[in-house]
Amino acid sequence: MTKSTDKSASKTVTRRTIIKGSTGLGVMLATGVAPAIVSEVGASKMRKVQFMLPWLFVGGHTFEFAAAAVYWKKRGLDVSIQRGYGSGAAIKAVASKTVNFAEASYGVAVNAASKGLDVMAIGAKLQKSPIAISCRKDSGVKTPKDLEGKTLVGAAASGDTLMMPGFARAAGIDINKIKRNLVHPSKLISSVLNKQADCTGTYYVSNAASLASKTPAVHFMYADYGLQTLDLGLISRSDMVKNEPDLVQAMVDGAMEGLKLQMLDPEKSLDYMIAARPELKTKPRELLLIHSGNTNFLSIGPAVEKNGLGWMDEADQTRTRDVVIKYMNGKNVPAISKLFTNKFAGNIKLTAAEWAKAKALSAKFDPAKA
Repeated sequence: MTKSTDKSASKTVTRRTIIKGSTGLGVMLATGVAPAIVSEVGASKMRKVQFMLPWLFVGGHTFEFAAAAVYWKKRGLDVSIQRGYGSGAAIKAVASKTVNFAEASYGVAVNAASKGLDVMAIGAKLQKSPIAISCRKDSGVKTPKDLEGKTLVGAAASGDTLMMPGFARAAGIDINKIKRNLVHPSKLISSVLNKQADCTGTYYVSNAASLASKTPAVHFMYADYGLQTLDLGLISRSDMVKNEPDLVQAMVDGAMEGLKLQMLDPEKSLDYMIAARPELKTKPRELLLIHSGNTNFLSIGPAVEKNGLGWMDEADQTRTRDVVIKYMNGKNVPAISKLFTNKFAGNIKLTAAEWAKAKALSAKFDPAKA
């Protein structure tokens, strides 16, 4: 087994020597059994880990706070969760070793890898891309073709803007007939609500939820028109995967236990997040639960039902890479094996009854039913 680089040590016992002498510790970590190291050495000796989100503290991240409070903690990890500033920033933080783990868009991660950054997907959250266009229902837009003649706002560097030409081709839209305006991200929702625009580019798990919480909306998912990618999920570096496999396993398993809770009991999962970030008490709880519900809906798919949470189907890995090459002008994109690994995914599973419950709870968040 690869030795841990944890330097939390006492004079008589260290985590390193226990790992070296205990072949069962990796199994204990993977199965969620609290290792003896936690109680014997004490909470102050827990492994400290810095984790960065891709963006703000929205409801789709409740699972990470549940993990920090319970599931990472019982695996001997003291995880500090930092807000993000975009997937690109989270990826750079991982690649520069500012943090060892983060959540980020896999499309952005693959594109970053093509530019030489060391980043690897280690466990997907979303099985379906959240990139979409969202419109007010009273705009009269019922199909993608109806976008012609309408006003669409977007943010310059957002995935929906970058891939809009591909979506237009796939959906049979004349993109030149759409009035497209670039605005600051903070103006996307207000522009539509104030009827300065009919539609906005969105991520269904965040700003689409914010729009829909204010007014009836209709959503067009890029994935439904051929631009399917694995998207938000856990990332690390190749050196962590190689040199710290036990730590990576514990991070993935703890996160996926949190995701399981978010799917089966979103209210309880949200409570963990609010306990950690009391300022969220000022946010509408209903909106945070919409974020969570939208996320849960897109986190369900055949690959994870069959193989366990976090699993990334090879076909989806390939499609994600292909989308980056075709629509994000990715050059020198590494091979799939350098971008994704299922080595740590799939340990956390749901029973048939639990999948039925998860699907029932998230059904109302289906974008096709909005």
